[in-house]
Amino acid sequence: MGEQQRVRLILNEDEEHHHGQVLAKLLPGADRLECLAAFATNSGIEFILNKLRAGLVAGLEARFAIGLDCYLTEPRLLRTLLQLSKKYRLQLYITDDEGKEKHTTFHPKIYAISHSIGSTVLIGSANLTNGGLYGNYEASARIDDPNSVLMQSISRHIDELIEQAVLVPATKANIDNYERSYTIYQDQRYLADRHFERAKSQIGIYTETLRDILQEMKNNTSEAGFETQRNIRGENRKEAARRIIALASTEKLEADAFVKHFENLILLFHSGGLQRGKTVIATNADEFQAALLDIVTSKELTPGEAYQLLLDHFNKIPRAGVNLLTEILIAIDCERFAVMNQNAVSGLRRANIYDFPPKPLKDNVNAECYARYCQQADIVRQELGLANFTELDALFNYAYWRQEEEEEEEV
Repeated sequence: MGEQQRVRLILNEDEEHHHGQVLAKLLPGADRLECLAAFATNSGIEFILNKLRAGLVAGLEARFAIGLDCYLTEPRLLRTLLQLSKKYRLQLYITDDEGKEKHTTFHPKIYAISHSIGSTVLIGSANLTNGGLYGNYEASARIDDPNSVLMQSISRHIDELIEQAVLVPATKANIDNYERSYTIYQDQRYLADRHFERAKSQIGIYTETLRDILQEMKNNTSEAGFETQRNIRGENRKEAARRIIALASTEKLEADAFVKHFENLILLFHSGGLQRGKTVIATNADEFQAALLDIVTSKELTPGEAYQLLLDHFNKIPRAGVNLLTEILIAIDCERFAVMNQNAVSGLRRANIYDFPPKPLKDNVNAECYARYCQQADIVRQELGLANFTELDALFNYAYWRQEEEEEEEV
């Protein structure tokens, strides 16, 4: 950058020099405009439309690069600019998902305007929207660029995006196609916002969110779908119960032999991280087998009693945690005992139940806590019309990993 460059801060709180005012003052007499905006709306362009049109009539050359991510850019705005492009030296480019890297968002906010005596560039947070140019708390650097060095680099950057097909020329056809998706998204967003407001104001158990996720899961025909998971988990639970009984009745095992039995058992469970503690647990194989024998020979235990029985043994076994303990319980009786792990607690939070530690551990979950957990989970299960806790755990896992995947995509 040249030494004569001057940088000033532009804030919308300054009513005399907010983003819209600054742009409107820079456009008269300008010979070129480069605009990159993540989102744009018709109310945003109205701030500068008259000055832009006057400039175009006088010979202004303008290029707009507008993002379509998140369906926030209004089709009406795109049609306004497309109409101007048919009469004047204005080029309109929009983002193309095929050209962009997967899960990336087009997110720049740059306005670069050149005159005969140099250029001025605004770079910051302001989109080409009413909020961006006037209403929101936005901040940009206004850079006076007398030698147009920065202006030229911005033009080259846009050229590169066009060459890479991140940006494509706007046409009536691709705007029409975008508008169809935009309309669907806005309708769904309205419904989601109403859903959110109801959920936010809800006091007590609220299962509407889980009900929607359950319906999505039931519509899913992949291995993650409800029917497939119900069948897989049902068979796994029955086999796990058989192996628990067999391991409980087996004579005391040495560590190596125990690990093989243990690995075969936990392959049938659906909590993560169980493999990591196997060698430590194997050094306490006799205590683990005694725990299994106690639970399979005890009848009609309440959730709290069953939990305490296993906890008394598991407190002597490092790395044998609440997730393993409750996987054993649900395998024995999926109508009375629920799995308690991070995924499941996260699932209950979607039902507005925040009474349980996000990461269940032996030192923060006692028998009374687990009994309340099963009671609350059973209310949710019944409201959702699920047959047992195995089905509820399948839903909780689906909801948890669905969120994880969405968050990874947003990074």
